[in-house]
Amino acid sequence: MVNPNGANFKIMKVTLKKSTEVVYEKRTSQIIVDIDGQEYIIRNSEDDNGCEYFIFNENFEKAWTAPHELEDGELKDVLQKLAETCYDDFIFSERKVGKEVDLEELNDY
Repeated sequence: MVNPNGANFKIMKVTLKKSTEVVYEKRTSQIIVDIDGQEYIIRNSEDDNGCEYFIFNENFEKAWTAPHELEDGELKDVLQKLAETCYDDFIFSERKVGKEVDLEELNDY
C-alpha cells in the first residue's frame, strides 16, 4: 500500500480498540460589557488544568489583565464574578445584549 506521501506501508492488521473521544479540550468564552462608561472585554478560558480569567480595558497598564492583579475594590469584585460566569450562555445570551446585567443573579452563582 502506498500513502499519499509516497512511503510504502507493509500490510498490517490494525484493530480499533476504542472509539475516538475528546481527551483534552480548551474552551474560551468572551463577553463585552460596559461598566460606568468603560468597555471591558472579559474572557474565561477553561481546560483540563483549570480556569484562567482575563480582562481587557484600554486604560489598563497591561492590556490583558487577570482580575487578581487589579486593585482591590468593587470593580475588581464585579470583574472577577463576570469572568467566572461569562461562559454561561443563559445569563449572557444574545437576547440580553443591551440590557443591564443582574448582579444579584451573579451572586447566586
